[in-house]
Amino acid sequence: MSVAPACVLPAPEAPLSLPRPRVVMVGLWALLIATAVPAVHLSQQPGGLVPAALFIVGAELPWMLATPALWAACRRWPLPGRRPLIGWLLLGLLLTPALTALGWGLGHLLLQLWQAQPLPSSRQVARAIGITTLFAFPTFIAVAGTGHGLAWLQRLNAQSQALRLAREVALRQHLQHHFLFNALNAIGGLALLRPLAADAALVQLSSLLRDTLQCPAQRPLADELGAAQDYVALQSLLHDEALHLHLQASAEALHWPVPGLLLQPLIENAVLHSGWQAGDPLLQIELTAEVQGSVLEVAVFNPCLRAARNEGLGSGLATLQRRLAMIGGHLQAGHSGSGYRVCLFLPEQAA
Repeated sequence: MSVAPACVLPAPEAPLSLPRPRVVMVGLWALLIATAVPAVHLSQQPGGLVPAALFIVGAELPWMLATPALWAACRRWPLPGRRPLIGWLLLGLLLTPALTALGWGLGHLLLQLWQAQPLPSSRQVARAIGITTLFAFPTFIAVAGTGHGLAWLQRLNAQSQALRLAREVALRQHLQHHFLFNALNAIGGLALLRPLAADAALVQLSSLLRDTLQCPAQRPLADELGAAQDYVALQSLLHDEALHLHLQASAEALHWPVPGLLLQPLIENAVLHSGWQAGDPLLQIELTAEVQGSVLEVAVFNPCLRAARNEGLGSGLATLQRRLAMIGGHLQAGHSGSGYRVCLFLPEQAA
C-alpha cells in the first residue's frame, strides 16, 4: 500500500572516505618511477630500459623509505604556521642533499651489479649530486605536501566524527527529555483519578528510564522491540484501555544494529495519529521489519480511528528524522489507506 509522505529528509553526504596512506605512497612512487624510467632512458641512453629502471629505483629508494617518517612528521607538526613552515624548509634543505646522495650512490651500485662500468671521478660525483639535489627539492615538497594533505584530511575526518557524535548525543538527550516530560505529565493527571494505576505506571516508567539511561548508541533491533513493548504497556496503563503491538520481523532484521531509542517515538507517534481515546476498542499497532538488499525497512502502521489533530511530524519524529539523516537513513510518514504509516530506511553502512 502506498504511503503519501508527510515529510522526507534526504540522506546527507556520505562520511568522508580516507585513502590509506600506504596505498597512496605505493601508488605515487610507482607512478613516478614508471614515468621517470623512459625519460632517463631517452635523455642519457644508459644502455636500455633495465639499467634506467635500476638507477631510478636505487635513486628513489631512500625517498620511499623516508616517506612514512616524513608523513608522520606532517601529522606531528602540521601547517600552516610561520614556525612550522620555517622548520619544514630547513628540514628540506638538510634532508634533500642527504637522500639525493644516498640515492645516487644506490643507483650507481645497482648499475655496477648489473653491468660493470668505469666509476666517475669524485668531482663528477659531487657535481652530479649537486645538480640532482636541485631537481630533488621539488620531490621533497611533493612528499611533504602530500603528507600534509593526508594529515589535514585525517584531522577533518576526526572533527567530523566528533561533531556527528556530539549531535547524536544532543538529539538523544532531546528525545529522552521529550519522552520523560510527556510521561510524567500523563501520570500527574492520572494520579487524581486512578492512584493505583498511577503507581503502576510509575513502576513501568522507572523500568523504561533505566533502559533509556543504559541504552547504547546502537543495539540490535530485538532489544529495541523489547523496549517498545514496555512502552506500549506504559501507554496502556496511562489510558486504562487495551493497546496491542503486533510484531513481525525477520531473523536478519532482529540482529540488525539500529540507533538506540529508535522505536519509542514511532510508537508514540502511532498512538498520537490514531486519535485513540478512552472507551475506544482495542488499538492494534502493526510493526514490521525486514531487510531488503542492504537496507533495513521498519514500518509502523496504526488505524486512524478518527482524524488526527496533527498532520505533520511531532518533535519526537523530527528528532529521529535528524538522527537517521546523520547515518545515511531517512524517514517517510503519511496516511496509507485507512491508517497512518511511518517507514524508516537504514542502510547497511549505518551499522
